[in-house]
Amino acid sequence: MSILSMDLLRFVFWNVNIKDLTYSVCALAKSTKADVIILAENLVRSHRTLGALRQDVNEQFFIPNVISESRFHCFSRDANLDLSEVHSANRISIRRWKLGTEKALLVLVHGVDIRNHDRETRQSFAEYIAGEIRFVSKEQKIKNIVVMGDFNMNPYDPGMNIARGLNAMMTRKCVARGVRQHTGGKYDLYYNPMWSLFGDNSKGPAGTVYDTSSQGPYGWNILDQVIIHHSLVPFFKDVKILSAVDGQSFANRYGRPDKKNVSDHFPILTEFRRTK
Repeated sequence: MSILSMDLLRFVFWNVNIKDLTYSVCALAKSTKADVIILAENLVRSHRTLGALRQDVNEQFFIPNVISESRFHCFSRDANLDLSEVHSANRISIRRWKLGTEKALLVLVHGVDIRNHDRETRQSFAEYIAGEIRFVSKEQKIKNIVVMGDFNMNPYDPGMNIARGLNAMMTRKCVARGVRQHTGGKYDLYYNPMWSLFGDNSKGPAGTVYDTSSQGPYGWNILDQVIIHHSLVPFFKDVKILSAVDGQSFANRYGRPDKKNVSDHFPILTEFRRTK
């Protein structure tokens, strides 16, 4: 059976830390059977990465139509998904896609970095992202939304949680009511499954980034996340933080991201069902 005919739809997001990780990207795509690969901070020209994916993984990979490719490189092997960019703004890319019979928007995010921007600035940026999403959602007449990327915030940071920010909650039940009311307005709720991946009892690494500087006092952080509009929660299956794929590790001897040889971020794999 063709991978594309299977029930699951697989997205991989990876901040590759301004390095040529083409070999690792191909190994990741092959091992996860990814339908979509999204890279941030990719040093390599997108068409070179595409050539490697076509040669080493699947010849059906292509680059969806874009307005601007300055920040994200996106590769898909399922033309039915579309993934054409409909809105490009500061550090975000919004793409139209199809999840089964549902029309949806995929929002790619690369938040302002922790080392040079304080929590208040990052919260302000989250409110900016949320405003852009609301604008495009209304313009496209599409409410089904998934937001994915390097947020440069943890799930517990205010920008991820406040109503006028990304309004993302930690459990499915928390978002079942659909909206949160705040200062006379109603704001759509998002589910953030990344909460479940923190710490020793999680099913993989304890986070996506390890940092013990003043910007990372917790050690492990989950800066790379996916959040899901309440309407798409029935389609969501799983999300994983990956520290290795067949024959290759992305971790150093301490189990942390190998920022010297690979990237300071671990990739994440998100799986959706094609039907509810």
